[in-house]
Amino acid sequence: MKKIILFADTGIDDAIALIYALKNPEVDLIGVVSGYGNIDREKAYRNVEYLLELAGRTDIPVIAGATRPLSGEDPVFFPDIHGAEGLGPIDPPIPEERYANRTNFSKLFRLIKENPKEVTIVNVGRCTSLAIAHYISPEVMDNVKETYLMGGAFHVPGNATEVAEANFFGDPIAADFITQNVKNLTIIPLNVTRDAILTPEEVNFIDSRADSALEGLIKPILDFYYEVYQQLEPGIEGTPQHDLAALMAALEIDGLFQYRRREVSIEDAGEYTSGQSVADFRPGTKNCFGPGCSRIALRINEEVFVSNVLEILTNHR
Repeated sequence: MKKIILFADTGIDDAIALIYALKNPEVDLIGVVSGYGNIDREKAYRNVEYLLELAGRTDIPVIAGATRPLSGEDPVFFPDIHGAEGLGPIDPPIPEERYANRTNFSKLFRLIKENPKEVTIVNVGRCTSLAIAHYISPEVMDNVKETYLMGGAFHVPGNATEVAEANFFGDPIAADFITQNVKNLTIIPLNVTRDAILTPEEVNFIDSRADSALEGLIKPILDFYYEVYQQLEPGIEGTPQHDLAALMAALEIDGLFQYRRREVSIEDAGEYTSGQSVADFRPGTKNCFGPGCSRIALRINEEVFVSNVLEILTNHR
């Protein structure tokens, strides 16, 4: 069982990743850091609280993350993709006073200190909160076992700009810091998560087995997501589960991903290239090891992905 701290900006695909983590017996979710990204931090925090409440897991601490990128600029949110509240058609019935007393960021460091060399961090939102943690206390963060990022795009167009994926584009300074400085780093980029698709038929199958309020959320939020994607990419077979794929990577499921190791940098100043992820995949280049090298997923086995997701999301843990 892996001890995981999830960093999320809890929109639709973050929510599916969180539900999967709560239902997977191989995951010991010991904390969630919730920051801005798809929606503002307050809504993201509330969404995590709501999902944990439905799961009966209010024992899991929710830690308030960043409110804006390291540049200090105002963040751009995506209500057209994730809905005004971040969960598609769902308006979580949690009054603001319920989550006004947010868990202090120092709780993150306590969790890592209590579990030295045992914590896996999975970051599926902007990299800001994770970068701040490394800035504030590098000696504590050095005790993290491994880190997984959903971010970047190699060999394909971005989804935020022509060249940039949304998480890296949202805070390229933080993303570059993480890729340059964090040890045991694995990146699950857009060119891979784009193929981690759940079709409406598969979502209906999951819904047919739902026996809790938490599981009952999956179909309405993914139906909403599917309609959005039909506008963005008419004819797409289903909805890409970007964040779920990154969480699953942390479990090292046999045959799920193929990887290469490369040095990665993120453009943080270019007028047209801000947020672009850069690695050398030219013929003849080799895997690198040591500081500054990341393990990058280049392919996903779609059959393994779907089979595992259906198994976990229809179990009744």
